[in-house]
Amino acid sequence: MNRPWGEWGKSLPGTALQWWGAVPLSIFLYRWWQYLDVGTPDWIMYNCHVTMVLLSLGMIGGGRILIRVSAIWLVIGVPMWLIDAWAIQELWIASIFSHLGGCLLGLYAVRQVGVTGTSWKAATLWFLGWQLVTRWTTDPALNVNLAHSPHQLFQAWFDSYWTFWPVCALAILPLTWSVEQGLVRAMGRRGQE
Repeated sequence: MNRPWGEWGKSLPGTALQWWGAVPLSIFLYRWWQYLDVGTPDWIMYNCHVTMVLLSLGMIGGGRILIRVSAIWLVIGVPMWLIDAWAIQELWIASIFSHLGGCLLGLYAVRQVGVTGTSWKAATLWFLGWQLVTRWTTDPALNVNLAHSPHQLFQAWFDSYWTFWPVCALAILPLTWSVEQGLVRAMGRRGQE
């Protein structure tokens, strides 16, 4: 039976992948502690951090779609993180570890389970859903996941958030699709949803 969310815990390529699943969870917990320490716990709600939990759950529990969605967003997250670090002129050592390390872990995991070429749809829905959650649960001043206003680089282009959001949502479609197609090209199309 073809299950859209994967065969949980079944036929993973060895237990090494499951053991490695503890690493993204450890990175997430460290970053959460760090944000609590500096008084900005809402920052843990950034997609890049929560995607580490998604990756961990996929690796430990055998959720191939979770691994694929995570890998797509962890790849997307690296250039977005670099642009943001440049824009705000701030870069934490732990951020380097979590973004680059998370991306490498995501690539390792997706190489183990395969790329189908259709996970970009779930990756798009994941982000739009998570963006909505962060809009309801985070401080608007922090603008986590661009859930409250355009990025400061683009604020002059939009009159309001609601003129920005459709552009953001539409931009995500080719972004997730192209990253997954890049993964397919690099690793080959294999696996099943």
